[in-house]
Amino acid sequence: MIKIKKDLLIGIDLGTAYTKVYLQNRGIIKELPTVIALNKRQRTIIALGEDAKKMLGRNPQNIDVIRPVLRGTVVHFDEALLFLESILDEIKKEYFPIFGIKLIVGIPLDLTEVQKRGVIDVGLGAGARKVYLIEEPIAAALGANLDIKEAKGILIVDIGGGTTDIALISLDGIVLGKSIRLGGDSFNERIINFVQKKFGIIIGEGQAEDAKIAVSSLYNKNLSFVLKGREINSGLPKEIIFTSQDLKDSIMEILEEIILNIRDIINLAPPDLLGDISSLGIYLCGGGSLIEGLDVLLEKDLKVKVNLIEEPKYATIRGIGKIVEDFNHYKHILTYV
Repeated sequence: MIKIKKDLLIGIDLGTAYTKVYLQNRGIIKELPTVIALNKRQRTIIALGEDAKKMLGRNPQNIDVIRPVLRGTVVHFDEALLFLESILDEIKKEYFPIFGIKLIVGIPLDLTEVQKRGVIDVGLGAGARKVYLIEEPIAAALGANLDIKEAKGILIVDIGGGTTDIALISLDGIVLGKSIRLGGDSFNERIINFVQKKFGIIIGEGQAEDAKIAVSSLYNKNLSFVLKGREINSGLPKEIIFTSQDLKDSIMEILEEIILNIRDIINLAPPDLLGDISSLGIYLCGGGSLIEGLDVLLEKDLKVKVNLIEEPKYATIRGIGKIVEDFNHYKHILTYV
């Protein structure tokens, strides 16, 4: 039976790798890969989420498998619209909002006005009556139960699938912030290049992702994963052992770049807020922060305490959920047109 509601407030963490959905009074109701598979001619949806992700690198010529969000930006507008529309249609099978749907969507730092408008247009095109935007570091800080309204400097580092956002927050706003186009996808790319160079085999993105998860540690050298690829010279299938040390070697350059950018923000911090960073430390979240030992590496290089947020990959959607549940209280920190 369809439930009739005055309006429906939905939070969306539209990520490069995964999309998470928060429904008012229900909590997180959906988490799925941000991937869509379409019939090439009719442009009808064949698969969404996990089913579509399984088709990456395996799809026949009559099927397009598309990741509509890359490096935190909507790059395939029509496909992003279909993706979001499908999610909202599923929710509308259970609820009928008399005054329509309001969306709160998390966005990376440093999006241009055109890129923000693109996110809003996707939401409106998918059937929302109103679309609000929230910068993901602020949402993540809320999701970590940090008091962002105080005159106190909170330094948060959010390592997502497509971007790493670094933000110094105080008085409900971002004092200093930077978004770099490095994240989980970049780790996968470096693993692919590393394996090709060291072992002479070619692997796909799916294998790289599986290896990253299986040996996800910078210091535990006992972890390993069997990678199956194609040998460059012979063109024949070949298996190799990929270890946690290989992971560290392949992604260390990216981690050093992230550390360098965090250091830049710390160096630019106003003196009064610098003391807060020294006493409170850095708050680390995002799916990329799940690599074991990353917090230790950051502490060692930056000489600042690093706090790994509980369930770090859900920090942003939990924060968006707080806004959904207490919309009027948080409306002043949202962007909308």
